[in-house]
Amino acid sequence: MNTLLVFYINSFGYSVDELTYNFVSKEKLLEINKQFLHHNTHTDIIAFDYTQNKALRAEFFISLWAVRLSAEEFSQSIENETVRTIVHGVLHCLGYKDKTNQDKTDMRSLEDEFIEMFHVKQNSNV
Repeated sequence: MNTLLVFYINSFGYSVDELTYNFVSKEKLLEINKQFLHHNTHTDIIAFDYTQNKALRAEFFISLWAVRLSAEEFSQSIENETVRTIVHGVLHCLGYKDKTNQDKTDMRSLEDEFIEMFHVKQNSNV
């Protein structure tokens, strides 16, 4: 996925400086959410964006507990929902928001586009 993610980011006119993904417990992510965003709710990902001059640099914290819940809610595989969460954080760093219904629809479309790129179908004779 790493090369594909870099390709996808490049398609928005950005380069990748450094992306760090931390998979943490739901309790740890709730603690981070309270401390830095002042939200007292569980979430699947929090992004700390340090991007400068279109060189993407960010640190992400992901709760697989929340990813599993989302996968169940949207009838997705854990794999698809994890990929969606990873690219969701990147899209935030590229300037995409998910505050309004239209924002959410636009972001979901971009996430779906990336998931389709990620899942290359294999030939049955390979």
